[in-house]
Amino acid sequence: MRQEDEIQELKERLNSVEEQLAKKSNGFKTLKIGIIIVLVIFLLLVLIGVLQFVSAG
Repeated sequence: MRQEDEIQELKERLNSVEEQLAKKSNGFKTLKIGIIIVLVIFLLLVLIGVLQFVSAG
């Protein structure tokens, strides 16, 4: 009976760890998308600046 209790406790702990990992991966995914959006906007602004500089020259 004691082994069954220990196995059940380990299963519960494993489930909680898996849930925590799932939450962390979602947060990292959101951060990654945010960084990509900022880089795309920055590159677009640089491209616009270069085009204005070339067309004015």
